Amino acid sequence: MNYNIFMLNEFYKHLQTSKLLPPKSKLLLAVSGGVDSVTLLHLLHNLRNNYGWEIALAHYNHGVRKDATKDALLVGDLADLYGYPLYVGKYEYTDFSEAALRKARYDFLENLRRDMGYDYILTAHHNSDFLETALFNTVRGSDREGMVALKEKRGRLLRPMLPFSKPEIIVFANLQELPYREDSTNSDVSYSRNMVRNVLMPHGSMKFRNFHHNLNQRLAKLKDTNSRINQGLSRLAESIVEYEDTKSMQLDIEKFNSLPLVIKNNLLVYLVKRLKPAHGLKRVNISKAVKFIENSKTGSQMPLPGGLQLINTYGKFVITSEPKEYEENLEDIFHILSPDKPFQNEIFKLAINKDTKAGIKLPNQKLYVRYRQAGDKVSPIGMEGTKKLQDVFVDAKIPKHLRSMWPVVVNSTNEVVWVPNLVKNRKFFDQSSNNYQYLICEVI
Repeated sequence: MNYNIFMLNEFYKHLQTSKLLPPKSKLLLAVSGGVDSVTLLHLLHNLRNNYGWEIALAHYNHGVRKDATKDALLVGDLADLYGYPLYVGKYEYTDFSEAALRKARYDFLENLRRDMGYDYILTAHHNSDFLETALFNTVRGSDREGMVALKEKRGRLLRPMLPFSKPEIIVFANLQELPYREDSTNSDVSYSRNMVRNVLMPHGSMKFRNFHHNLNQRLAKLKDTNSRINQGLSRLAESIVEYEDTKSMQLDIEKFNSLPLVIKNNLLVYLVKRLKPAHGLKRVNISKAVKFIENSKTGSQMPLPGGLQLINTYGKFVITSEPKEYEENLEDIFHILSPDKPFQNEIFKLAINKDTKAGIKLPNQKLYVRYRQAGDKVSPIGMEGTKKLQDVFVDAKIPKHLRSMWPVVVNSTNEVVWVPNLVKNRKFFDQSSNNYQYLICEVI
């Protein structure tokens, strides 16, 4: 068998079957200089005339290795050899954790794709990476989706090499005499993923016959199972999700809490994936989030991975990637104070007095009640400058367990107007104005 022709043919057949790379697409290929990305570059170059692709290369220097500049030089030579434009980025931060480096690399690629008008980002992840990721995420406690997280297509990110194993790629590259560099950090087992790659995977192959084949088979079945489960969860979500856009969704707490625990867990994972396809939930995240939904009080918030936030608000709960932006929609999140709609919680009852000029005098404008938020400030009457609401609570010796339940009255731009029994914002209390309304405040 002529392996040179065989792998190119297999790659071509895979693209024909999967329709992964549409003809005439503008492709941005991430090239590290390693054997995987150099091989993918070679395969794409040989098929570009068949598909009419426009190809560009992108290289990101993580700054971890002293000889990383040699990688960039090799990629530059390859760009010249194949005649493709090259974009180079460099890591400029101090956090060298795996997660930080990965995020910086993908941010660089996505920003470049968007700014330069490319259709897709291509990476050279292969089947060995797929198996390593499955094992890595499993031992980290990922959900069922995390076990098959390395997908062939995720938005504008494509991984056309997933059907091929690392040994197959190395054999092909060597037969083609392709130039590539070895990344010495790949053998450093202090990195968690390298421990899986260099210790757990080889050990599994030695101990268990057909280890890679069997693992691929099981993961293929899991993909199918996930698809079927998600179809059912999609139907269930229709009765629970009351509002949804690209950044937020609002759900009915009562309906969610009526579900069996196993359904709650799976539904939460599914909903998070709908908002943030690239992020999953570990078992510990799922457990904490479900308990939060079951037991939290109105106004409570809880962070989730991927920059998401859970917000409990008046019999609903919100999952959002833009908590500040979402909270600006006050009529959806906050209690609107009106003569016919008093506010009441475990501490206070607040009601607008529509009959007499008795009670707490407040500006005559639309007012809302919410709970404290990070960064809240107020300009107290009789004091110059501003004061953090956190300091107001501390100075008044309000116990910590009561602070999250203490109502905060705000205006339509979410500025603090008044905190019951604690402080008024002087900018809203013009002594020469008679344009006020009156609020009855009762301590329960």
